[in-house]
Amino acid sequence: MITTIIILSVILTASILVNINQLRKQEEQSEYIEDLENSNTNYYTFFRQLKTKVNQANSEIKNVDRLGAFESSDEIGTAFHTIKEVIEDLNKGVE
Repeated sequence: MITTIIILSVILTASILVNINQLRKQEEQSEYIEDLENSNTNYYTFFRQLKTKVNQANSEIKNVDRLGAFESSDEIGTAFHTIKEVIEDLNKGVE
């Protein structure tokens, strides 16, 4: 009878220690998940702002070259075309 009580006490103590350990791990994971959610919100906000700025830059580029003067020039046209492609790629990537 005493042996059974001792065995059950040891098992109970081990179970309590395992449960405490699992609780600590779960709390750490909850904090980690919360940090990830905050990080995702920050990135989402950043990319929304970036998309707005890219759209504004795209509008400005189109407004500046409404007559096609920059695009038709050799040296300036190459740089203008590259900038325009980058803005379009960013606009597609930030959707």
